Amino acid sequence: MAFLDEAIATLSSTPLQAQALACGLSEEQLSWRAEATKFSIRENILHLRDIDIEGYEKRVQLILSQDCPALPDVAGAKLAKERNYNAQPVEPALLDLHRSRSASMARLKACTEQDLDRTAEMQGVGTINLRRLLELWMEHDQGHIVDMTQLRRAIETGEHPSFVDHQAA
Repeated sequence: MAFLDEAIATLSSTPLQAQALACGLSEEQLSWRAEATKFSIRENILHLRDIDIEGYEKRVQLILSQDCPALPDVAGAKLAKERNYNAQPVEPALLDLHRSRSASMARLKACTEQDLDRTAEMQGVGTINLRRLLELWMEHDQGHIVDMTQLRRAIETGEHPSFVDHQAA
């Protein structure tokens, strides 16, 4: 069951990585966007939280408890806009992300090799098994970790003009 162990380890690390990338940043830095169409670090964290709670946690539970359940899509960009992510605090979002992720990982730790073949119908994707769902989840997390890492690097190196003055002071 090497795949499942690897998936659990990889997925378990995301909340800690997100927390580390936000650590020590000002409210302004957490909300800074490199581009108007991209998420800030704060928005990435709140997005990960909501996608976990409303998407992946429910999807894992459904696929493990039902025969070929329907897995609805979660409109992440729409949620970000409706919930005004950049105006929300980061710490409660990180706590919620840790809680949701821990619940999902506990379910996955109880899985068997055969459970990875359990199928579902995922809106916008089609027929999917648990293995593929975990692959998509890891890819999703990795994309957001990369984005937050790039934002953090830009903040720390002063690539954003408003932070250059703060670093010189």
